[in-house]
Formats: sequence, C-alpha cells, structure tokens
Amino acid sequence: MNKAFTLIELMAVIIILAIIASIAFPFVQDSINDSKVNTCKEQKRTIEYAAKRWGADNATNLTGNDTQISITDLKKQGYLTSNQELTNPTGHEMPSIVSITYDSENKQYEYRYNIDCSLK
Repeated sequence: MNKAFTLIELMAVIIILAIIASIAFPFVQDSINDSKVNTCKEQKRTIEYAAKRWGADNATNLTGNDTQISITDLKKQGYLTSNQELTNPTGHEMPSIVSITYDSENKQYEYRYNIDCSLK
C-alpha cells in the first residue's frame, strides 16, 4: 500500500490553511496598527516629559504665555537622548516644536506636542 498523500488531501490541507490565514490576518493587522499608535503616543509623552524637565531647569526662559522649544534643542541639551530615533510610525509628519503655555486658571504651565497619532 502506497503511503503518499493524494492530490485531494494536499488541496484540502492548503484550503484549510488559507482559511485560517484569512481569519487571522485582520487580527494581526489590527495588532500592528495598535502598536504603531501606541508607539506614537509613547513618543509624545516622552517628548512632553523632556520639555517639562527643560522647563523646570529653565524657569527663567518661560516668559509670557507662549514659549517654544525645539526637539533639536531638547536633544542638544540632553533632555532627549541624541541616539533616540523619533519618527511617527503612523505616517504623519513629526513636528519639531513643543509649545509651552501658561494656564492662569490652574497656575501652571502646559506642555503640548501636537502630533497626529491616528492612522492615515
């Protein structure tokens, strides 16, 4: 008796694997997209935190209601690691400025890095 697989058996296995792959693909794609969005949001928090540290060290530079600090300056002054790759994985442009405004109602500074973390 021959112990080889028949063409029908091989085709059935291939079809079953194709069905499983087509079911799994959307979940894998969603996980990849969620990872991109979460990476972007984490980079935003890191940049805003670096700007807060800069603001605490340079309180005299926070004049008026609106101050801006560039990402390049944060890197040069050591608030962001210079080898840290800052790219927006969602495909949107990566802004180069952090805005610092004074909230007179709460009597504190707000640090905003306006980056779009939504998927295109």
